[in-house]
Amino acid sequence: MGSEERIESKAMTTHTPDGRDELNLAEFPLSALSHRLQSDQKTVQFEDQIRDDCRGEMITRRLTITGSDAFGLPRALDDEVLLGLLQLTKLGGFADRKVPFTRYQLIRLLGWRNETKSYERVEVSLNRWTGVTLYYRNAWWNRAKQCWMNEKFHVLDNVWLCHRPELAVVTADGDETAPGSAFVWNEVLFQSFRAGNLKAIDFQFFKQLQSVIAKRLYRFLDKRFFLRDLWEFSLKELAWEHVGLARNYDTASLKRKLRPAIIELEQKGFLEPLPDAGRFSKVRAGEWKVIFGNAKEAARGTSLKPASPELDGLETALTTRGVSPATARALIGQYPPRQIQAQLEVFDWMLERQDRKLSRNPPGFLVSAIKGNYGPPRDFISAAELARQRRDSAARKEQLAARKQARWEKSRNEQLELDRQVENYLQGLSPEERIRTEREAFTHAPILQRKLITGGGSVAAAARKAALNDHILKLLR
Repeated sequence: MGSEERIESKAMTTHTPDGRDELNLAEFPLSALSHRLQSDQKTVQFEDQIRDDCRGEMITRRLTITGSDAFGLPRALDDEVLLGLLQLTKLGGFADRKVPFTRYQLIRLLGWRNETKSYERVEVSLNRWTGVTLYYRNAWWNRAKQCWMNEKFHVLDNVWLCHRPELAVVTADGDETAPGSAFVWNEVLFQSFRAGNLKAIDFQFFKQLQSVIAKRLYRFLDKRFFLRDLWEFSLKELAWEHVGLARNYDTASLKRKLRPAIIELEQKGFLEPLPDAGRFSKVRAGEWKVIFGNAKEAARGTSLKPASPELDGLETALTTRGVSPATARALIGQYPPRQIQAQLEVFDWMLERQDRKLSRNPPGFLVSAIKGNYGPPRDFISAAELARQRRDSAARKEQLAARKQARWEKSRNEQLELDRQVENYLQGLSPEERIRTEREAFTHAPILQRKLITGGGSVAAAARKAALNDHILKLLR
């Protein structure tokens, strides 16, 4: 069973009555975030990987969006218009693919100003949606067939817009005299509506959000919160594939782009507030996780985490590696946490080395390893053993450094003692005896030292001192 069918029953009973969202449309972005798309860019693509319980394997879901040559790809405002069309259809009880409406009705529903610019913007948006084609590969959840489908379709099949002034007169109560315009949903999309593949959405809350990214996050997370109230995602997958941020953004840029939207959703009471250190966590070099909690549950006094943080962490660790939430909870209930954690560590080690055993079905191998309590590969080194080896290596280095320091200090002290003995001997000599001693020292010095003494400068002075010290120490011995 995939995640969509587990959402649908709860989605239709949740009490947020003012709006509806189609579950497939909430999963991947349908429009480009940038207002400065290249003029020749007519295609965008989003994809992720999930475990399909029906097939018992990981699948890649992919959505490809192509725009027409004349009107191009949809923008963020077009996404809002599409959601508005869905609300108009909901008002009619999803009775017919053809939905009559007026542009003023749609503008008022979206909360836009009643001005020429808004009317023109609606027409541009409808032109784009009529020309857009969506290609879903393993990514369109068909509720009737209970499986992921490949679907290819236009969003809107037809649009009629009436510009006759006499049909655009607004009455005193704010309604136009007649709905002179209409649009027709594509059959695939409309059948998904009729099958109940919908979720409740607080459309008024959605319209109040200022950030385009906040609106994207709200639709995606509001869908996911029907499954559970705490979610952890790969930062890059969330930002690139479900929000639609540019793939050339590095980790720091992704966090910088997401942060204002997250703050807005926190301030408006949708997300549980978290500091950056709690929101973003580093997994390894170049890989980060981001976590979201449902603030509504927290406000009701319901903990967003299970009673055991350890078990919660294990469930998150399993699901982020492709294991379904139901399977993860079953494993945690049947096997010791230490056994699960040990297999997770071996799994990550094998995954990093691209072990062939993981090539076909990595999550399936992990589940089997936990159930069978597989032994680790021969060359596997656990984190605990690696830490012990590092501690031992650091201790050896510290011991070597201590010995070296001790030898240096001993040598220095011995030299200081010899210098003191030489100085005491010289102080006990008369001037004549000192001159005679120096002459004897220089005479008995090695040839190279005598050559240096005859020179000048600091080198000669150092050579004379060394010769004198050696001579006196011989006398003292």
